[in-house]
Amino acid sequence: MIDETKVRVMTRLASYEEGAGKKYLPVAKYFRGDYISLQLLRSFISGTVAYIVVFGLIAFCNFEMFLSEIYDIDLVDYARNLGKKYIIFIAIYLVATYIWAVLKYKKAKKSVRSYISVMDKFSNKYYE
Repeated sequence: MIDETKVRVMTRLASYEEGAGKKYLPVAKYFRGDYISLQLLRSFISGTVAYIVVFGLIAFCNFEMFLSEIYDIDLVDYARNLGKKYIIFIAIYLVATYIWAVLKYKKAKKSVRSYISVMDKFSNKYYE
């Protein structure tokens, strides 16, 4: 005979795995520091690429002006200014990524903790 409680619990667990579990279970596999470090590394790389692309687009759009004023511009000062803007951009982007990663990790751990709790109760009750 089919135990309806067991079916309900298994359905609830499967529903979690197909829904929120797809988002939270991969996050919960990492230690907190490892997950945050990975997200910061990914953000650093993507932020650097984004900054280069935006700088390239701006340079491409203003290329004629840049070439006409190239002898009047102090290139060392221009590069230093560009480097300062890059550092400020990356610092803000990494701080935002850190905050986002910490919040996402906490939310994932809380969600997975409740999932594991239900799973433990289920396995203790039906498989002893």
